[in-house]
This record gives sequence, structure tokens and C-alpha cells, in this order.
Amino acid sequence: MRLRKSLPIVLAGISAFFALSTWAFASPPGSAPDDDFHLPAIWCSHGFVEGLCDPEFADDGYGKTPTPLSPSAICFAFNSENSAACQAKQFDWNNKELAGSRTNEIGRFPNGFYWTMHLLIGDDTLQSAMAMRIFNSFVAVVLLIVTAIYAQPFIRFALIGTWVSVVTPLALFTIPSTNPSSWSIIGLGIYWAALLSFLQSKEKKYLLINGVIITITGLMTINSRSEASPYLLLVTVIILFLHAPIKEIFKLKLKYLLPITISALAAYEFLTTPSTLGWSSGLQGGDPNRTRGELWFRNISQWPRLIDGSVGGWPLGWFDTPLPPMTSFFSLLVLIGFFFIGLRVTTWKKNISLILIMGAIFYIPLRILYLGFNFVGEGVQPRYFLPLLMVFVGISLLALGKEPITFSFSQAFVLFGSLVVAHAFALHYTMRRYITGVSSGFTGSDKTDWNLNQDVEWWWSALPNPLTTWVFGSLTFALAAFIAINYLRKPIKLSQ
Repeated sequence: MRLRKSLPIVLAGISAFFALSTWAFASPPGSAPDDDFHLPAIWCSHGFVEGLCDPEFADDGYGKTPTPLSPSAICFAFNSENSAACQAKQFDWNNKELAGSRTNEIGRFPNGFYWTMHLLIGDDTLQSAMAMRIFNSFVAVVLLIVTAIYAQPFIRFALIGTWVSVVTPLALFTIPSTNPSSWSIIGLGIYWAALLSFLQSKEKKYLLINGVIITITGLMTINSRSEASPYLLLVTVIILFLHAPIKEIFKLKLKYLLPITISALAAYEFLTTPSTLGWSSGLQGGDPNRTRGELWFRNISQWPRLIDGSVGGWPLGWFDTPLPPMTSFFSLLVLIGFFFIGLRVTTWKKNISLILIMGAIFYIPLRILYLGFNFVGEGVQPRYFLPLLMVFVGISLLALGKEPITFSFSQAFVLFGSLVVAHAFALHYTMRRYITGVSSGFTGSDKTDWNLNQDVEWWWSALPNPLTTWVFGSLTFALAAFIAINYLRKPIKLSQ
């Protein structure tokens, strides 16, 4: 790819990194779902380390970590009215005393994510947790840029379109976090495009670089959550199906060795790690008195909420950060808009692939809800299926054939405007929730003044004031989105 064409992508990547970093600082450590487990799991992922972790008993799932990581430190969880200032009232981030926490010794999650994050631990607990958020933001952007630069043109088009249309707001909140779902989203959200580029690469340089990317993203996916491994297996099969005639796949060419190896690792991880989603038993908390008919009918009727939840229909964090309809409406508009634009060019292989992925997104949560006697909104969360949703949108945007996929000026204008508005409101409401706390009502709060500098209870002393930070994050995201959508206006064809 020529330098002239690479520069806009690099500029968009830098802007995206600043936007993700703003999201990283929009909330305090502990704000991601189940951080009372994931943070201690990171600190204890290397076993006993003086001053960091005392497992006490091997393989019991409990240990001692620095006091700021104990469950009581997340004093704002499930309580929207509590700002993040409650942490300063309860403990000192420099407190080195160890307190009891839940950890990952019993292997409920793959340990790769935790083990890697542990390498970023320094003397300061707060700075260490934030360094992990910035690291995940950096990894996401770098992998995305390199994949886009070294992808086939039609794959680059689909990859950029996917990340533009799906990340607001759930992915933007989750990627710069200490939740292993970060790696599920990054890994699978890039793996599919890198794999297709790898299979179609003819030059050694492109083959090598894409091979490195699918190895990194594949391992990130496998080492994130237990359900990510079967997702990777499904996506690998679908990409192989899209790439070549079925007869050719069974010839086992040398280039298939890498994805087969990664798939074997994914299968092993899935079979040896307990399921965190309850594939065969469901999740706890349901009502066993609910009938089968009631479970299926109600959950089928409410299933779209799991899709809507990825684009702002559900509160963020511990389901205590409500977002305004301006976010959910315009984010869903962007998602649907990209999907239908992609459907302008279809093939029978593309249609079958989309049906298979959407079938998985539809059936898996319904099965888990049914087994656990749960309704939609209980236990099963949209972030569990967000990686598959990204692959679904990506494949819908693939121009498989001779006809290009194009965006008109009007379409690009509406999509860009909708995306910028949705993001700006999502970031504002997220910051407001932790700066002052909000009421638990549907609209978010009685503290929804536009000026984030008013009534500040919590904020970072090293950063500009909240309003300036929000403007900076909104503008950098808008710049990245503008460059991306402007690129998508150019017709891209399948080059074979």
C-alpha cells in the first residue's frame, strides 16, 4: 500500500487511540463488569508474588491482593447515584495491605489475558490499572492499522466499515478496560479480516505480516474468554468457506496449516476450560417455575435487545451507567445502515455465511437463557456476542464479486453525523455518571447538565477538566470517523 494511501489510515489510527484513551479515563478502575474478579485475577495470575498476591490455598479461587482491588473498593457498582469519589472515602490507592478477593486459580477463565496484564503492574496500583487500559487501546489500534494497510482492498473496506459501525458505545467502553472481553472484541474483530487477507495474499511480505496478525489476534481471542474459542472455530470455517471452493479446502495446502493450528489450540482451550457462559447448564439466577413455552416465547420476542445492547440500548459498566436514546437510536441507525449497504452486493456463499453467524448469535443466548430459566436481561450480556456481531457486519460488507460496494455522499453524511452524535452523548453520559453520580431513572439523572465541570466530585488531577477532556475525546473520535467514512466512499472491488 502506497504511503499516500497509508497516511490517512495512520492519522485515523492516532485519532482513534486518543479517543479510546479518553474512554479509558472516563471511568475509574473497577468500573468494567465483574472487575472485583478480573482485577484480582490479574494481580494473582503469576501465583504468589510478594506484595501483590497471596493465593493462600492453591486452586481455591480466593486470595489476597492489594486493598484497592478488593470487592468493597468498587463502592459505586450497581449504584448509579454514587460517584467514583466514594473510593477515596474508603481507601488509599497507595495502601499495600492485602485483602481477600476472588481470583482465577480454579481456571474459570483462560489465564493468558490476566498473565499479560500482570506484566504491566508497577509500584502504584492505580497507575498499573490505568496502564493496562491504555495498553489494550494501543494494541487494538496498532493491530487494526496494520491489518487495514496490508489487507486486500475489499477486505480493508469491510474491516474499516465494521469498526466504524459497531464500536459505539459498548466496544469503546470495553476495549480500554481490564475485562477479558476486551481481547475477545479486539481479537475476533480483526482475526477474520487478517485470515481472509492471509489466504488471498500472493506476495511473501503480505503473507508474512497477515500471518503474524492472525497468530496474535487468534491467541488473544483464545486467551480471553472460554466462549471466544468456539467463536474463533466458527469464524475460521466460514472464512475458509468464503475463500475457496470446498474441494480446494480439503487439499490441505500449506497456507491452511496456520489457521488449522490456531483452530486446534482454540478447540483444546474450549475443551479444557470450564464454560463461563453455561453452554450446557445455563447461568444461575433464573426462576425454575418458568415454563418452557414462557421462556422461549418471551426470550425470542426480546432477543433484539441483545443486539441493541451493543449499541447503547443497555447501561454500561455494572449496568449502572444509563445512556440516552440519542446514543442507542443513532448507533442502531449506523449499524443497520452499514448492514443494508453491504447487502447490495451478495453471493450465495456470503448469504450462507451471514445466516450461520446470525444463527449462532440467535441460538446460543436463547439456549443459555432457557437452560438457566432466565429471561433476556438476566445473566446473558450483549458483550458476550459482540465479537460475533462484528464478524457478521464485516462479512456483510465484503464485496465478493465484480460489483463494488459504494456509499453515496448523502449516505456518508447521515452515517457520519449519526455516529458522531451517538458517540458524543455516550461519552458525556459515561463521564457524568462517575463524576457526580446519576439517578437510576431511565433518562439517566437529574444531574445531566451539559457542563461536566459543574459539581465535580471525582476526576483525574493530571488531566484537563472534564468538559475539555470530553471535547477532546469527541473531536478525536469524529476525526477518525470522518477519515474512515470518507475512505469508504471510494468504490472497492474484489481484486483477483
